[in-house]
Amino acid sequence: MKNLNICIAGLGNVGSAVVGLIDKNSQYIKNKSNLTINIIGLSAKNRDKERNFNVRDYKWIENPIDLLNINDLKPDILIELIGYEKGVSYELVKTALSQKIHVVTGNKAMLAMYGQELFRIAEQNQVSLLFEAAVAGGIPIIKTLKNNIFLNKVKKISGILNGTTNYILTTMETQNKSFEDVLHDAKKRGFTSDNESKLDIGGYDAAHKLTLLSTIAFGVNVDFNLNKVEGIEKITIEDINFVKHLGFRIKLISESFLINDMICSSTKPKLIPLDKPMANVDGALNAINVETDQLENLYLEGEGAGGLATASSILSDIFEISNNSKFTSIGYNINDLKKYQKFDSSNLESKFYLRIRVKDQPGVLSKITTYLNDSNISVEKILQTPDKKENNIPILIITHKIKTSELLNSVNKISDLEFVNENISIIPIE
Repeated sequence: MKNLNICIAGLGNVGSAVVGLIDKNSQYIKNKSNLTINIIGLSAKNRDKERNFNVRDYKWIENPIDLLNINDLKPDILIELIGYEKGVSYELVKTALSQKIHVVTGNKAMLAMYGQELFRIAEQNQVSLLFEAAVAGGIPIIKTLKNNIFLNKVKKISGILNGTTNYILTTMETQNKSFEDVLHDAKKRGFTSDNESKLDIGGYDAAHKLTLLSTIAFGVNVDFNLNKVEGIEKITIEDINFVKHLGFRIKLISESFLINDMICSSTKPKLIPLDKPMANVDGALNAINVETDQLENLYLEGEGAGGLATASSILSDIFEISNNSKFTSIGYNINDLKKYQKFDSSNLESKFYLRIRVKDQPGVLSKITTYLNDSNISVEKILQTPDKKENNIPILIITHKIKTSELLNSVNKISDLEFVNENISIIPIE
């Protein structure tokens, strides 16, 4: 029987779920894995907050840093779930690793910004810094990349990595509500908060996760600055309804691949054809697709957030540490990671959806198509839908493949035309 002493910093939904699962399933864990997990200390901002377990059954530590030495007892594993990008989270993790204490964390922002340094410290001290819970909740994508398909040559990794934005886009469609109304509802239901919503809807939370996936998939340095990030705040219910009529759904897609010995990593809204699995990922679920030289498509879908789903990933990392004697947190030695330049994504070719709202007057459509033709932009489909409530009409255009930079040059000229009523909606098509 193996014994592991752990301490937990941060007792929100995930931290509380971890404590509850270890308490509830302790005998099951022993029987299945010959592993006894002892929680020797807890720390959080508010001891008196109502939780799904009795705090008084455990040793409470006011200052998280003191978890690393409780009455001369050093934990085997620190579980960091405080969630700050730096501050106490960073100092706690850095100190634990320096003291040869394994760390399990769900803190994607901290790792995306400072992971290169922290993984190096873990390697120098021959301990693990594991983070399955930091990416896609309960979906085991980190272990899949690091263990199961590590010897596959990854061509591309893409997916829906933020449950809040997926919930918002799904609810806008199913309930025919505006972005603002659904965001308000998401906050009330606890999917996001005033502090978190900027990271969620702005695409940064998903980009943090993509940074970590890119490192494991391609052996690239942990560098958040390699990302191009665009959120969903400009997506309207009008566009959601129009693109569904055209055979698509809008999803916030994070994707990463190598091109011309550079890396292209982006998070942005894209149109996904309705017959693709990713288009039908609803609610707060996450989904990830991996393309390799040996696997055309490896598709994983599941709960990307929530206390129990994320706690499942925490427990899997604890079990991994209990089974290993050689620790490689990201599958690579830190010095083997490569520095890649950032590929200019405006040079990528894609089909695009355009929605141009114009005054209802003769000759408008011909002028727009003339501008597109002058820029060598070929149109695959064009629809003109009258709006009886207003003296304007939306013109919907699907282009053939075109470089982003070339399309934007033409769209900027069209935007200046006197009959264009509002900003032109531009969304790439997967």
